[in-house]
Order: sequence, then structure tokens, then C-alpha cells
Amino acid sequence: MATQQLLTSQGRRGLTLIEVVVALVILTGVLLGLARFAAGFTRSVTTADARTVAVNLASQRISEIRSSPNYGALEATYNGTEANIAGFPHYTRQTTIVHTGGARPTFVNDYKTVTVSVTAPGIAAPIQKTVVVAAP
Repeated sequence: MATQQLLTSQGRRGLTLIEVVVALVILTGVLLGLARFAAGFTRSVTTADARTVAVNLASQRISEIRSSPNYGALEATYNGTEANIAGFPHYTRQTTIVHTGGARPTFVNDYKTVTVSVTAPGIAAPIQKTVVVAAP
């Protein structure tokens, strides 16, 4: 009787095979969820980086156009598509300038609408920026 009581009071030591399998299944589920999160996070960061570069390229082009001293030649100078932007392979920047009105006193309005669109492989939709530049 004393031996039997001694065994039950000590309890069992270690884990059963079922407990180990259950712990491994739970750990595997957690690790798979973590891996999925890491992959999604990496994809989101990559897309955000590509969008940031595209916005900066569009803003740079608009700044160049705004600071251009030759208003009359904006279309000839900047209209078109750039496929090879230095330092940014695979990015494409398209600039469209539409002139509205004409010189005064014949026309009341004289302004140009500038639209810059940038595409890149990591971006689902092109980034577009539009600005109106008035005659000096």
C-alpha cells in the first residue's frame, strides 16, 4: 500500500506522445501564420516603396515644368514618354501638356494643364499628378 501511495503522490514525469503532437500542431499553425504575415508585409513594403518613387518622379517632372522659363515651348520640351529614367529602371513617365486658350488680348484664358503619369512593375495603377500652369 505504501508503494502504491508513493507512486501516485509523485505523479507522472514528462509528456505523453499525444501532448507532444498537439503542441507541435499548435506551434506549426503559429509559425505558418507568422510566415504568411511576413510575406504579406514584405509585399506591402515593396509596393509602398515603388509608389513613393513614382510619386517623387512625377513631382520632379512637375517641378521642372513649373520652373521652366520658356512657357511657349513647354509642349515641345516635355510632352512625351520616358522609358529609361536614369537610376530607375522599369519606371515609365508620361507627360501630357494641353494648352487652353491663347495669348491676350484675343483670348481671355491662357493656361496649360500638365499631367504626369508614372508606371512601374510593382504598382497596380499608374500614379498621376496634374497641375495647371498659367501664362506669365
